[in-house]
Order: sequence, then structure tokens, then C-alpha cells
Amino acid sequence: MPHRVYRDADGVEWQVWNVVPHVLQEGSERRLKIRRAPEPQPHDPDRRELEERRAASDRRARLRMNLSPSLLGGWLVFETETEKRRITPIPEGWDAMPDDELDRIRQQASPVPRRG
Repeated sequence: MPHRVYRDADGVEWQVWNVVPHVLQEGSERRLKIRRAPEPQPHDPDRRELEERRAASDRRARLRMNLSPSLLGGWLVFETETEKRRITPIPEGWDAMPDDELDRIRQQASPVPRRG
């Protein structure tokens, strides 16, 4: 995943990177694996000894994201401390563009909500 930092005409520093989602093939499955056996724990009478309460299908659903078709090919992210923008499709050669050309693309990008 290429990454760049540049300053716009106002002197604001922008972090820029591309996101390309991994699309699972039809019929394929991702599974979480425990890489080593857990350490045996002393018996705790207050601890439940029931099977996993969540259904397997619930766990799989959390591993996948529903993306709109326009995002399946990936997107370019522009981010500062106060703002985040996204544009799709990923412009070819964005990682080697002059800063002013990259900033023109940033101005066309759509604002997106920042996570927590």
C-alpha cells in the first residue's frame, strides 16, 4: 500500500494512501484459527462452561464488509487531523504525481466521516 505526505497551497499536511479491498471468491471462507493451544485454566465455578453462544454464521458476518460496487476496485484516501476524503477509482500514478496535481484530485474527493 503506497503512502504519501504532501502540503496543499494553504500549508495543510495531507496523508494519502490507497485502499484495495480483498474480495473473497464465491464459495471461499475465512476462518479464525487459534495458532496455539490455550493454557489450561484452573476451574472457576463462576465461569460458564457452555458452548460458544454465538452462531458460526454470526462470526463470519463480522469478518466481511458490505461494499458498494463503486468501492470494489479500491479508493484513494486523503486525511488530515481534522478531515478525511475519499475518491474512487484510484487515479493511476497518484503515488508519483506532482503535489499540485494530487491536490486537485483531493479537491474532487468526497468527505467521509472519521472513525472514533
